[in-house]
Amino acid sequence: MRSKSRSVLMTMMLGVALASPESPAAPREGLEVPVALDWTEALERGEGTGELVHTREGLRYEPYAVMRRAEGLRQLTGLYTFPARTLARTVDTLQPRLQAQVGPGMGVEVDVRVRTASGAWTEWRTSEAGEAVRLPQAGTEVQVRLALLADEHGRGPQVQEVRLEGLLEGAPEHDEPRPLAALAYRVFATREGLVGGTTANGHVIKSNDRFVALPSRRGLASNGGSEYQVRVCYPKTGKCTTTSVWDVGPWNTKDDYWNVSSVREMWKTLPQGKPEAQAAYQEGFNGGLDQFGRRPANPAGIDIADGTFWTDLGLSNNDWVDVTYLWTSGGGTTPAPGLVIDNNNASNDQTKGYIELTGGCWSASTNVAGYYGSNYLACATASVSEPATFWFYLPAAATKTIDAWWTSASDRATAAPFVVWNASGTQLANVKVNQQLNGGRWNTLGTWSFTAGWNKVQLSRWTTAGAYVVADAIQVR
Repeated sequence: MRSKSRSVLMTMMLGVALASPESPAAPREGLEVPVALDWTEALERGEGTGELVHTREGLRYEPYAVMRRAEGLRQLTGLYTFPARTLARTVDTLQPRLQAQVGPGMGVEVDVRVRTASGAWTEWRTSEAGEAVRLPQAGTEVQVRLALLADEHGRGPQVQEVRLEGLLEGAPEHDEPRPLAALAYRVFATREGLVGGTTANGHVIKSNDRFVALPSRRGLASNGGSEYQVRVCYPKTGKCTTTSVWDVGPWNTKDDYWNVSSVREMWKTLPQGKPEAQAAYQEGFNGGLDQFGRRPANPAGIDIADGTFWTDLGLSNNDWVDVTYLWTSGGGTTPAPGLVIDNNNASNDQTKGYIELTGGCWSASTNVAGYYGSNYLACATASVSEPATFWFYLPAAATKTIDAWWTSASDRATAAPFVVWNASGTQLANVKVNQQLNGGRWNTLGTWSFTAGWNKVQLSRWTTAGAYVVADAIQVR
């Protein structure tokens, strides 16, 4: 056991009490005094990687043999996640209070998140110095994760107790703003590799693996989990894929560049969507250095595992890709279950579904954000059908629900006609939708009984002139 003389004993009662019996805060007239919830996480119930060791004195981080990324981080971080907990009341603020032994160059941070009414988790938020953490939204189901930071010699801290207080301080209208559609940016991608190593969430990397790394823990999924997923498209091959975020990197570890400056953890002066490593590499931002004082060798904003890099996207070298951060819309963090037929046939399994275009009007565009995959198709309205036809195959007759995805703008048709047919050639419905609204999400067209074989959903351009109809994707579920 390591001698206590090699670490500094710190009883870290992080933050101030939310309510003090010695000096109670006087309530303002007409306002109810908020009551804090208090609980202690059981150290033996969490999950982490092998270098997190349980001892009689608590949970200790010993990262001597931990994988070191190509960027060469001097300070390694071990994550330890406790089970989700349902509280008796709604909270939007958590106050961590720890007891821990923390030596020079070490650290203990506390990440927290809350499950929203839609069933999705918010991004993680971090308490670094024991300050109270305001969650992105209010809720009753919360989860806590420890981040233990070792010194440059691989010596880590030891945690004896994790206690939290939860409080509802604000109203729902004070929640962080959420975009109507998932955020999407073009960033430089590098291949992660590192087969046999362990990712930040504890996944052991295997040959031809499929996941990505982003330079922030805020969007880091659990080991094997899909709470935070991205859709990555490579324009040069036309291939797209959806996969989970299982690692942290490249270069920075607190650069959630997809968030607005008011939310972004570091580098708040950079434009939303621009990774700090890209700004440092291309423009000399921060003296050309990353978070740790190193000079980035590339402008990477995402690392991609081998199977996703080579097989799913067809990348042969590091290059620019289009990334959609699927959890950022505030809805479900994983795509809804079902068969998706994209407007780009390179993204489709064409034995199950594909798109067919009639006429020469349809053109690909990325002018309006919120598209599914790498782009969408638009066509001017006119007194002619010339549809975009989404075909899907059913091996047997079945009742299916059809959803459609489009991008919204003021020049869209207010009565875009989706015509639904079964494989026998019978028209089941003609559903007119207002594409000026509800863009960047799945919109249910209806549920019908389909016959075995090739069924179809057609988006016609035959509606009021002077607008555009948008064919992006449909989902069969």
